[in-house]
Amino acid sequence: MIRLVRTKSGEDVVAEIEEKEDVVSLENPAQLMPMGSPSGQGMQMGFAPWIPFAGTTKIKEDIPRDYIVFIIEPAKDIVNNYRQAFGSGIVVPDVQVDTQSLLTE
Repeated sequence: MIRLVRTKSGEDVVAEIEEKEDVVSLENPAQLMPMGSPSGQGMQMGFAPWIPFAGTTKIKEDIPRDYIVFIIEPAKDIVNNYRQAFGSGIVVPDVQVDTQSLLTE
């Protein structure tokens, strides 16, 4: 599952994670970074390699639990952008179904 991990050093890392007893396994970790927009107005979020000098982005690393502050579910647009850049490329559309009208039809 894709999660946002905050480390004790203050990094926000998005990765496929697997929680184990004393470690959390991060696969294809990417650091979430604020970036200026191309138009020069406002801020956007982007991904940077978590380990920028590694020869690959396909990294699987076990991180001790005591190095992690928290693990949360990221916003849907972060997950979609991560999947496009590092995963399956599948984007989940943001669709809302009016279940009330379905029940009355």
